[in-house]
Amino acid sequence: MKLLEVKNLNKEFYKGDKSAIEVLSKINFSVKKGESFIIIGPNGSGKTTLLRIMGLLESPTLGQIFYDEKDLTKISRKEKVEYRRKFSFVRQKPVVRNTTVFNNIAFGPKVRGMKYDEYQQMVNEIIEFIGLKGMENKNARSLSGGEMQRVAIAMNFVINPEIYLLDEVSANLDSMNVKLLEDFIMRIKQDKEKTIIMSTHDPLEAIKYADRIAVLKNGEITQIGVPNEIFTTPKDEFTALFVGYENILHGIAELDKSTGLTLIKVNDLIITASSQQEGEVKVCIRPESIGIIKEPPKNTSYRNTFKGVIENIRELGNICHLIVKCNSEKFLITITDLSRKNLGLEINSEVFINFKATDVKIL
Repeated sequence: MKLLEVKNLNKEFYKGDKSAIEVLSKINFSVKKGESFIIIGPNGSGKTTLLRIMGLLESPTLGQIFYDEKDLTKISRKEKVEYRRKFSFVRQKPVVRNTTVFNNIAFGPKVRGMKYDEYQQMVNEIIEFIGLKGMENKNARSLSGGEMQRVAIAMNFVINPEIYLLDEVSANLDSMNVKLLEDFIMRIKQDKEKTIIMSTHDPLEAIKYADRIAVLKNGEITQIGVPNEIFTTPKDEFTALFVGYENILHGIAELDKSTGLTLIKVNDLIITASSQQEGEVKVCIRPESIGIIKEPPKNTSYRNTFKGVIENIRELGNICHLIVKCNSEKFLITITDLSRKNLGLEINSEVFINFKATDVKIL
């Protein structure tokens, strides 16, 4: 079910000489309820402007935004205030009010009509969660930069909106606050009633959180797809160079106590990883880390070996990309064109691929 839909959206800004700068052009996409939709692109590509328009903080020059089939570009100012309360817009730079930590975090629930008795416990719980217990009555602007970031994060996550708009939120965070933010986002993702629309320039961050990814270049969306599609079959040179190439698979991880390794069930494949983790995971394997041969390997130290068939070959000058299907999964492999010819690899060739447990990155 579509929760939010953007149709033919354009945005222009006007300079002092009244000439127009187009920052967004012909933007079309929809987001389902409970989805984590990540917009990825370089700085200056229009990500922040797009999120601000979706959050009703700016108006588009042309186009429509539908929320639950309601056209938000045609509602009154009063209605906009009501609809804004369904969104949480988390900015890249922290913005806190000149009051206590408690009052900052309680501000959102309070303006949404909640009474003190209703939000007191919730605010205190989130203060403890962000590691600021005992600082409730401190002025938020007197805190360190990292502590202020935590207050700003908590302010946006305490209001329990339907859609979280997260704008490059991890860009200026230290490692402790990145981990805190990750915990918040993962908690939201578990609630299928909540929707995340997030912008980032970090490909690994997109992989970690995304159900689907939209690539934004110079104000235009060039590709939308699931992470593995974006990272293994980019539609243009820009996307290929910006995101890089990556094999991204979803699976269930279990720790093998006899070896200390992690076994990840990806449909009908079992992939072995050296890092330890359990539960639902995403795994990444670089295409250049995967070996390929035509005969079954003997006396190999590789923990992962799968039989497959070459489905496609993309020649890229001195190197080439091979798409190999192993049971239910497809792998992208990078080798030199000379190696491909020496091995006699063609479309429909039966092959064996292999990679080390240390080459499997778990997100």
